[in-house]
Amino acid sequence: MYELLKNTQFLLVSLTNLCLFLVVSTWSFLPVFIVNLGGNNFDVGLVMGSIGVTSLGALPLLAPLIDRFGRKLFILTGIFIVGVSNACFLLFDAYSPLMMIVRLVQGVAFAACFNGCATFVADIVPPDKRAQGFGLFGVSGSTAVAIGPYVGEKFLLYWGFPSYFWLLVAFGMLGFCTAVMVQDQPLKRPRSKPRGFFPTAFRDGHLAMMAVAAVCGSGFAAMNTFYPLHARNLGYQAGVFFVCYGVSLVLVRVLLGALADNMRREKLIFYCIVGFGLMLFGTSHIASVSQTILLGALFGLVQGLSYPAMMARMVDRSNEGNRAVVVSLFTGSFGVGINVSVLGWGYIANQEGLSAMFLIGGVLMFAAAAIFFWQCMVAKPWRNQTTQTP
Repeated sequence: MYELLKNTQFLLVSLTNLCLFLVVSTWSFLPVFIVNLGGNNFDVGLVMGSIGVTSLGALPLLAPLIDRFGRKLFILTGIFIVGVSNACFLLFDAYSPLMMIVRLVQGVAFAACFNGCATFVADIVPPDKRAQGFGLFGVSGSTAVAIGPYVGEKFLLYWGFPSYFWLLVAFGMLGFCTAVMVQDQPLKRPRSKPRGFFPTAFRDGHLAMMAVAAVCGSGFAAMNTFYPLHARNLGYQAGVFFVCYGVSLVLVRVLLGALADNMRREKLIFYCIVGFGLMLFGTSHIASVSQTILLGALFGLVQGLSYPAMMARMVDRSNEGNRAVVVSLFTGSFGVGINVSVLGWGYIANQEGLSAMFLIGGVLMFAAAAIFFWQCMVAKPWRNQTTQTP
């Protein structure tokens, strides 16, 4: 861990990611702006959700370009646009569907910057420390989520929306300054012709882990989106849960980050899927504040270990010519799991109630764990974790 923290390039790209997620997390107050200008809840959904269309939809095009032209170009361009584009909201004096255009552009820019940063980390971190590297890199995003909304709300309350949007621009420009100092790694020509985004997914053995990433994304979405409503209905404060989640996640990635590098990745991932199942099942039966604290800590544990372990496992099967594609396959799958499942969770919660939704979610996670165990650890054991595809 200390070797990574002494690596200037690792710190620079992590700081850039910190600034990226300072912007992203502070976007949580955009709905207030939309409603303040005359929009309704449906308009909020359209504007806020439109970013997901391009942040995921642009990956098949962006990822091969990141492999071809290097990481720094996309990190720089992405963080610059993510920051500066927020000034466009100052042009509106009433709600307009044109706000969606700004969000669509921001989606492409976010995808370019985040996947460029993650691929850069994959380039510079040794394979035997890959999961630990991804975990420490992820701490920058988690830290931003804790800081951004707090600072953004203060600016909004004291100085209004213009200062709020200029704060977002400043976050982006700070990230641009750190990204300028990033030194791109020399591009190595692959020994075979790159296959592209979808051929890589289907032919290089990534589908199983992509499915697992989507499953874990759905578990993340269930807790992150619906736990606050569940807690309110039960008379608990959701903030306690999320504080415990955040503290647990950071501690796990700092103190236990090497675990996924020191044991078989598939084994750890299996335990994490089971952990997601226990967490969802436990949430359906929550009955005290102490259980809230325990579930928050468990959420941080399974998310803190599973995300870097899954990403590392996929990157283990990449090479210099398709690394950005493989990273994007993972981040895209996790994102699809979040965005698609939240619709299903919402439907189940509306029909059966939140407790039943969490109970069903737990059962589905246990079923996914059983399938993963059979397919990836018994029927077709995967190759040694440091094996790379030529």
